[in-house]
Amino acid sequence: MDGSSTSSHFAWQRMVDAVKVFLLHLQLKALLIMGDLIERPILKSLNFPKSDSGKAFTADISSASFGSEVPLGSGIPCRIAFSNAGIRDIYLVPVARGISGKLILAEKHPFRSQRGVVIAIAPLAGLCPKIDKDHSTWLHLRIREFDPKFTVARGHPAKPSGPAVDGRWTLGFPSAKACENARLLILEEICKQRTFVESLLDPLLQDDYMENMLDSQDK
Repeated sequence: MDGSSTSSHFAWQRMVDAVKVFLLHLQLKALLIMGDLIERPILKSLNFPKSDSGKAFTADISSASFGSEVPLGSGIPCRIAFSNAGIRDIYLVPVARGISGKLILAEKHPFRSQRGVVIAIAPLAGLCPKIDKDHSTWLHLRIREFDPKFTVARGHPAKPSGPAVDGRWTLGFPSAKACENARLLILEEICKQRTFVESLLDPLLQDDYMENMLDSQDK
């Protein structure tokens, strides 16, 4: 998992390559149909669909950062062991808002029972939540970087030198049911994030996209 093709570095590289191919295809199609390339941002004229987790704390927590205070809402209590801080009681709060998706780990505020302090954040994408086959109360998560860096020398193919290794969290829950609920909640938020992104790209994948663009330019 750490150095394989599923790591953050290679996953991002595949995404970048796929986007390049997609844009090339779109521009070639525009050149054939419209006789010109698309100059304005492709997504500029699209109507962004509304997306929300359906939870009261979504708006507050979507912009959370390390050390910030967030509402715990329906966060799921669990425990995690840090090498430098021992075992800590925390709340797991996955949240998807638009194209952004985060997994928040927060400790309960010492004076405000319904609030928590963020101690860790990870992107929803690539978490791959899996329950330990021998311990039904343990949930394993793969932790990717939010923004992997690529060093590409001009005129030379990309040669990743020591790409960052993905991390891993193992969370402990009071029961197997709570662990399964946490896994399903994470998958639900991942699905919402993916659905939102797909809804943005869907118009670009329609056969009549170029014709519609021509009609909008003529009006």
